[in-house]
Amino acid sequence: MSDLAYAATPGHRSRWRTVLDTCAAYVRIDLVEERMFPATTVLRYASVVFPVLLYFFQGTFLDTRDAFVFMLIGASVTAGFQEALTALTNRLYFAQERGMLETYLVEPVPWALIPLAMNIWRSITGTLMACFMVGFGCLLGARIEWQAIPLALLVFAVGIVACNAIGTLAASFIILFKRGDPIIMLYSLAAAVLGGTLFPVSVLPDWIRWVSYLVPHSYVISAERQLLMSDPPADGLSPGVSLLLLTCFSAVAMVIGLLVFDGSLKLARRLGILSI
Repeated sequence: MSDLAYAATPGHRSRWRTVLDTCAAYVRIDLVEERMFPATTVLRYASVVFPVLLYFFQGTFLDTRDAFVFMLIGASVTAGFQEALTALTNRLYFAQERGMLETYLVEPVPWALIPLAMNIWRSITGTLMACFMVGFGCLLGARIEWQAIPLALLVFAVGIVACNAIGTLAASFIILFKRGDPIIMLYSLAAAVLGGTLFPVSVLPDWIRWVSYLVPHSYVISAERQLLMSDPPADGLSPGVSLLLLTCFSAVAMVIGLLVFDGSLKLARRLGILSI
């Protein structure tokens, strides 16, 4: 147990039981919120139908089905990752506005576990949203290599971990400065331009193309196109290379994110920002 954890609860739960119980508790909280606001959930999924229709009509205008699939895959990855990117910061904003943040932190669990547990459900719904967009695109005629879906989901899951790490860094700023939007905003802009959502990274000028290798979106989108498209772009990274680089990025970014989050909570306690 981390030195940031409070005294063990009665019954002396094991480390793994504590982790599982904490994760399950946050998932239950999210499920309750989903049931309380069903219209919000429905609208969130309905909203992604319109980008799919937009890219379908663009593909029809360009008279090529590959263009539709190309944009569909990039847009679905970006939409799914946005859930994981913003889930933790949104929840912390909500907790701060209602004076509930300290309630989360006094629980007898390691503080480093909190950002991981808070993001589980939104990571799942982000994956479902991406699958929903691709499925709707298939109804419109997009051709997908179905046998590659298991590996594509694995790549997407590793990308979700990377987005959780970035969200954890943003959450650290919320703890200290009550604002985390600059990190999410800057990363979202970088991902939109450099991640290859709607165009291949190869068309970028040489002086900025290298920055795309610092954006996890670029690895995931490239790998998904190589796996799911029947005629993938010739200049994309192979799925194996993308997965390897993405795994390394996710592991390093998650460790850094948790350490920074842990340090921000300690500093906030010393500065009196947190009343615990």
